Amino acid sequence: MEVVAPLKYSPEDPQGNRRRKRLDAGSKEWLDSLPTTNKEGKLDE
Repeated sequence: MEVVAPLKYSPEDPQGNRRRKRLDAGSKEWLDSLPTTNKEGKLDE
């Protein structure tokens, strides 16, 4: 059996909206900073 890491923040996190606003979640820069499973140069767009 594999052990998974616990969620860092609960989906019902009362500070979630404030945190997402501070991190500018959803902006192009934020999206570009996320890890991807695609290999470099092999993006299907």
